[in-house]
Amino acid sequence: MTKPLLIALPKGRLEEELLPRLRGSAFELDPKALKSRRLRIPMADPQLSAILLKGADLPRYVAGGVAALGVVGSDILDETPVDLMELGDLDFGVCRMCLCAPDGTTLDQLLAKPHLRIATKFLMGTGRWLAQEGVTAELVPLQSSVELAPVLGLADAIVDLVQSGRTLQAHHLGVVTVLGRASARLVACRGTYLSEPDRIGPLARALAGLLKAAPAAAQG
Repeated sequence: MTKPLLIALPKGRLEEELLPRLRGSAFELDPKALKSRRLRIPMADPQLSAILLKGADLPRYVAGGVAALGVVGSDILDETPVDLMELGDLDFGVCRMCLCAPDGTTLDQLLAKPHLRIATKFLMGTGRWLAQEGVTAELVPLQSSVELAPVLGLADAIVDLVQSGRTLQAHHLGVVTVLGRASARLVACRGTYLSEPDRIGPLARALAGLLKAAPAAAQG
């Protein structure tokens, strides 16, 4: 009997957009198992199951061959140096990666500071942008509530994902400049994909097609 395939799916922001897209398909997660503490969650297709993971853990599980496929934000991929096959942009969970500072602050004002401090959890992406711009800054690593850093004086600015901008407004912060775009990506374990292309390839294409087709409730 063919060994069931495990698919790694993201917890948090992307999960909220992803799960409705899986309903009614072979990839739909068992609702009872979702509410339980089960690690492996059965999908509608008995040959498939899922595991829900946070942050940088997800690409490591795929790269390590535990999961054959995974859905993960490009922001996480950029910060996690592992060997994966990126199979496509899924065109949901789209955000801007932005440099943000207190309302009214300009980029010139930030760059004029003798010791610029930027708080972020996206250290690699921020570092690459700084290098491209020829800017020197101290990076302050934070994993959560990064928007508090300028408010409380820990940093002059932050680099973070911005979707609606409501969190920035609540803390009287504004976008100074956009560093890039982030979105959900479909990834595969290189070894599994190359050893079972006739099995993994069609599955990956089916999952990508399903996730890129936004449900009616999510449109607009």
